[in-house]
Amino acid sequence: MRNAVALLISILVTAGAGYALCAAVGWDARPSAMAFAAATALVTGAIAFVPVILARGTNQATVAQAALVGTVIHLLGCLAGAAVMLLVIRMPAALYWILAFYWATLIALVIGFTRAVRTAPMTPKQ
Repeated sequence: MRNAVALLISILVTAGAGYALCAAVGWDARPSAMAFAAATALVTGAIAFVPVILARGTNQATVAQAALVGTVIHLLGCLAGAAVMLLVIRMPAALYWILAFYWATLIALVIGFTRAVRTAPMTPKQ
C-alpha cells in the first residue's frame, strides 16, 4: 500500500511541477499527452512491483533479483508506452512527459525495492 501511494505521489508531483514549469515558460503543457504518459508510467510502475510481491518471504538475494526484474519491467513498459504514443497515437509531446514520469516513478520504485530488500531475511550461512 505504501508503495502504491509513493507511486501516485511521484506522478502527481511530477505532473504539477511540469505543468507549472510549462506555464511559467509559456509552453503548451499538452494535458492529453501528460495524461497518457502518466497512465503509462503508473501502470508499468504497478506491474514492476509484482516480482517483489511474489518474492515475499524469501531471502535477500531473491528479493534483490526480483527488484532488478521489476526495474527492467518498468523500463521496458515505459519504452513500449513511449513507442505506442509516438508511432500509433502520433503524440510526440508525450515522449518528454514519459521521460519525466519514468524517472519520478523509478525513484519511487527504488525506494520501495530497497525497503523490501532490507526487510527480507538474510541468507542463512552454510
